[in-house]
Amino acid sequence: MPNALNTPITTNPSTVMNMQELMTMPFIQALSLILKGAVEEYLTENGLLAAIANAARKDRQNEPESLDTKGALEFLNANGYPISKGQLYKETSNGTIPFQKFGSKLHFRKSELQQWAENRLIDGNAIGVLTPAETSTRKGGRR
Repeated sequence: MPNALNTPITTNPSTVMNMQELMTMPFIQALSLILKGAVEEYLTENGLLAAIANAARKDRQNEPESLDTKGALEFLNANGYPISKGQLYKETSNGTIPFQKFGSKLHFRKSELQQWAENRLIDGNAIGVLTPAETSTRKGGRR
């Protein structure tokens, strides 16, 4: 008859531990490991994990390439290229950022924004640091 303390327990597909190891851990940690392993095993066996990954991939494919001003700001800031709304309008006014107009609305393509931002990096190794726009000359000099 096998000893219950030495019976292997699967806590997740890559980890097998015996009951004695499980009994020496804090209760919450042991329970968490057992539940995590059971959920992962269930999802893997029923193909649900792959279905979830496929659904996420399809969602990313259905994202629009075109962004409005708010979307462009969110996209740039979320990807490590900090820019303010005023700076974005200044760049469009100067014609230094790629954009299209639809009526009076500005539209941007994600791929073009990404390329523009990468070209503006100060150093190829620095991520998310944009070079300052062209320095404007003020009338009357500096004060």
